[in-house]
Amino acid sequence: MKNEFKNKTKEYVKGRPTYPAEVLKVMRQLGVNQESIIADIGAGTGILTHMLGSLGCSVLAIEPSEQMVEECKVYCEDVHNIEIIKASAEETTLINNSVDVITVAQAFHWFDKELCKPEFQRILKEDGYVVIVWNDMQLESPLAKEYAQLLKKYTVKTTAAIAKFDPDEEKRQFFGQDYTKMYYDNWQTVSEEEFVVGALSLSYTQSELDSTYDEFVTDLRKLFSNYQQDERVMFYYKTEVYICQFAK
Repeated sequence: MKNEFKNKTKEYVKGRPTYPAEVLKVMRQLGVNQESIIADIGAGTGILTHMLGSLGCSVLAIEPSEQMVEECKVYCEDVHNIEIIKASAEETTLINNSVDVITVAQAFHWFDKELCKPEFQRILKEDGYVVIVWNDMQLESPLAKEYAQLLKKYTVKTTAAIAKFDPDEEKRQFFGQDYTKMYYDNWQTVSEEEFVVGALSLSYTQSELDSTYDEFVTDLRKLFSNYQQDERVMFYYKTEVYICQFAK
């Protein structure tokens, strides 16, 4: 798992959308209770991790980036059933058959699939689940369309996040069997600062080290100004939830 968010951790904390409450309902439907253990792999700054903590079970946040780990500690400091572990998806350091559910939020595309699949199978209990969560911004609104064009203009590298591929086929190949996929509506209403740092948090856009960083920020602020109402704008997402049990 690569660390593509160096110099972007602070922006990630402030700008990334959270996930709908239905994700927690899914976890309960899978049988998660206070005795369960969830491994949130590629936890980042702890956006999903913090939500999972409200289930009352043990949550293990697995994250390889030192910067992300430190931010996750701060973000999740008020939830006492969360343990944060600096490790990768491919080598979690967890013991065999110890985890009831593995969650992956907005990080699956960074994993080395050939290495993390056997690792997931190793740490999951026999009847354990893998739950992959992804916020997919919808581009129907004029704001979202212009925002996407602006991101394209200032893209500094092609990543798995923007490369053309079939995410469903990616999951199908990974699981090697049928899986369940569900969608939930998710809205994010943001201030100007959150709007700007949300764009800056993306792994493929400008960082402060890039020569056109200031120009990018200026254009983001102009776009926000064009669409803001009461100093806020709204993005609409479809949150995708993939669920599967590996055959043992």
